[in-house]
Formats: sequence, C-alpha cells, structure tokens
Amino acid sequence: MFRTTVLLVGSLLLNAPAAIAEGLSPSSHDTFDRLEDLIIPIDVTSGSCPAQVRFWRETRRNFEAGENSGIMLDVASISRGKTEFIDSQEHFVTFKTPLAPEFYTCVGNLGESDEHYRSLYHLWFEQGYVYFRFDIGAIAPEPDENWYFATITHQEIVGQYPYVRWAVGD
Repeated sequence: MFRTTVLLVGSLLLNAPAAIAEGLSPSSHDTFDRLEDLIIPIDVTSGSCPAQVRFWRETRRNFEAGENSGIMLDVASISRGKTEFIDSQEHFVTFKTPLAPEFYTCVGNLGESDEHYRSLYHLWFEQGYVYFRFDIGAIAPEPDENWYFATITHQEIVGQYPYVRWAVGD
C-alpha cells in the first residue's frame, strides 16, 4: 500500500508541470494554441543561479485585427513554496515565489534572447525570491492614441505558476 502511494505521488509530481503547461489557459472554454516555449538565459550578478528560465506561451486569434495571448512562468525547477501576488496595476502585475535552496543566494535577471525583443517580461532574483513582472506598458497606447489597445485581461496563480493573459488589437 505504501509503495503504491509513493509511486502515485511521484508520478503526479513528475507529470504535473507538463500537464499544466499543456492547458495554460485556466478556463476550459478557451481555445488557445500552445506556442513554443520561451527559454531565456539568466544574467548572474552573484550567487548560485539557474542557467535559464522557461515560459509557457499561448495565443488565440479571436478577432480580425488582434489577439489574446497568455504566459506562465515555469517555476517548478527553480522555486519551492507558494507564489504570491505582489502588486497589480492597470498595466502590470508582479508575482514572487521563494527560490529553491540551491538558488537562494542568486542575484540576477533575465538575459538577452532573440525572442525577448519586447520588454513585456521582467524577471529578477534577489533575497531568496524570484520576482516576475508582466508589464504591458511598453506596448500600451498613449492616452491620445485611440486606434489600438493593449490590456491585461486576466491574472492568477495556477497551482504555483504565475499566469497572465493580455489582448492587443486595433
């Protein structure tokens, strides 16, 4: 009995992140297309840091001149503990998650990547936490620009994974 329980729990722990990534969108009514994972290196300032982080991405084209997109930070391999909301404003949302013991001394942030061409995703490591801020301000219209929009439409913590969805269009 004990062995069966251990095997079942072990199987769940190994497969849960992939299962969550397969269905990023928390609503079963959404029909999002899964995009290729975004893997970005970490620029280390000091301490022991992960070499890279992974974001799971999705998109859905549901109107002619725009789309909804979503992103979830894969914290499974770099953190331990409960993800929390730190701040949420009109154009950004910030989460923090306690780092795994092997990365507790990490001080660093996202490095450069060909796919990290817009500053929508901000990630930094300090004081035993990984912080993730999604900031749509970089692509949001100015107050006098009314021909397009960019807005955060949903934010939540799915399990331990920070998740943000946004819409852009004209």
